[in-house]
Amino acid sequence: MEDLHFLSKNTKLTNYSVIPNDLHGIGLSSTALVLYAKLLNRSNLSISTGKVDEHGRVYVFYKLEDLAKEMGKSLTTIKANMKELVAAGLVEKKRMTKGRANMIYVKVPKTSIVGKSTVVGTENRPYKGKKSTSSWGGNLATNNNNKQEEITSYVYGEDTF
Repeated sequence: MEDLHFLSKNTKLTNYSVIPNDLHGIGLSSTALVLYAKLLNRSNLSISTGKVDEHGRVYVFYKLEDLAKEMGKSLTTIKANMKELVAAGLVEKKRMTKGRANMIYVKVPKTSIVGKSTVVGTENRPYKGKKSTSSWGGNLATNNNNKQEEITSYVYGEDTF
């Protein structure tokens, strides 16, 4: 990665994956979290292209072989991590015919959804701009914008501790 840049206050990011904060610290492996982030990212694409089932649930098609190649992992590792996500209730799969990728439904914590959901079985409460509490316990991170500090010098080396 040669062409790296510092972020500035006007930086707009693209081509990145997100992991909901409520999933940190619940016992998922790091590979499972990255796999989940890739599936969630693909789900956003499915939202924009209208890939929904008869119940209004968004789904993705993603061959496990393709995921393994993209993540630089073995197929066995991806299968194990997919099972981990299914066991955690974050992913549901619907088997398709032989040779076709399974339909994958990605679920997100309720605290990660803003606005109304049209999917059957979800609460339709609009976001009112209030802080929510974590369903996994602990405190939510806050953004302390008024506590900014500029670093003017950088020291690198083994004896800087």
